[in-house]
Amino acid sequence: MLQAIEGVDVAILLAHVDGPFFEIVDATGAGKTVGSCIALAPEITFPPAGRSTSDLRMPTAFTLMSDKRPSWVGAKQLAGTDLRLVALCSQNPPFLERQLEAAAATMAELGRHGAKSELERLQQGRISALIRSLPVPFVFVDAQATDALINGDARALLKLSPTEAGVEQIASALRHLIQSQGNAALHHQLAADPRATAIFYAHHHGRTYKVDTQWIDDGLVGRIWTFHDITEERRLEEELRVLASTDHLTGALNRRAFQLAFRSELARCRRYGVPLSLIMLDLDHFKRVNDTYGHQAGDAVLKETSSLIRSSLRDSDIFCRFGGEEFALLLPHTGMDEAALLAERLRYAMAETPIDLGSAFVPITTSVGIAALRPQTDSIDTMMRRADEALYAAKAGGRNQTVSAPQDESC
Repeated sequence: MLQAIEGVDVAILLAHVDGPFFEIVDATGAGKTVGSCIALAPEITFPPAGRSTSDLRMPTAFTLMSDKRPSWVGAKQLAGTDLRLVALCSQNPPFLERQLEAAAATMAELGRHGAKSELERLQQGRISALIRSLPVPFVFVDAQATDALINGDARALLKLSPTEAGVEQIASALRHLIQSQGNAALHHQLAADPRATAIFYAHHHGRTYKVDTQWIDDGLVGRIWTFHDITEERRLEEELRVLASTDHLTGALNRRAFQLAFRSELARCRRYGVPLSLIMLDLDHFKRVNDTYGHQAGDAVLKETSSLIRSSLRDSDIFCRFGGEEFALLLPHTGMDEAALLAERLRYAMAETPIDLGSAFVPITTSVGIAALRPQTDSIDTMMRRADEALYAAKAGGRNQTVSAPQDESC
């Protein structure tokens, strides 16, 4: 830039002015002078518009031009800085001051642009460092899809190697993640509206992530993606759900969860006109087990009985410990005859399989009551009441037997 002013016997300096001194920070054709200071006589005000250099005190060894002492000095302030562009010349060409002023303006403008570029570079560096330090996987893709920022956790999640940092590779990995979830609607939504905000859940490599993607326009302009690993959170939620809905001893549904499932199945069977049956089982003389062998033995009997019942059920059947030694089975798509066959198979298996308590084998029998859905009149309460009445009839009839409730709507 200092070569921009050309002239005979002219030296151009970029100087920092401090009182009666100016320190050379750059110079044309005089690299050895950088860092030197030129002292001004006290009576000279700097910078002069164009002044004789006879009062400038310079070291004897300080040579700016070809063995000639400059006789004219001119200086122009670089706007926004404490620097002056200084010309030293053996004469005062009429065009020199104009060129000096234009060069100073150009250098100031370039300085501003350079400072802005440097600031942007520093900001970009700080942003990159911040993204790298985030505790969650993070991706940013700019508005033109020409640049992207990604931290190590996101790179590992998306299975990108350190060399796969291009925006196309990152965008392709994100598209694959969305498509692998079968979420075509989300893909179309983001394609149709680049500024859309979306939250979705992704199951990826054995982990569950809550993915939040949104458009930003605050310094950075583009789309950000953050991935929150909620695998442990989901596991705990499932554990709480199971604890809230199951009997802790047998693993069967508890009474409240059973009634919710019953309501849903009853509505579905009515809607589609399919049969539904309910079996109630009660272990015979269970109190004797507790009184004779203790409550731990009683718990063991309940667990073994539950395992035996569960082994005979379909995935669609609903199994509940209704209370104490009483169990309930809800059988979708099952009529009375099929339910009776299952009840008899279970009753026979229990009677033929004494429970091994280690110190003794305890024989167990069960009484069973069955009710099949009467579509026109049954509710949950009436269907359970009819099954209970059949169960009590089985007990009253001598236990270890199955009784079916009447199916006639008039009963």
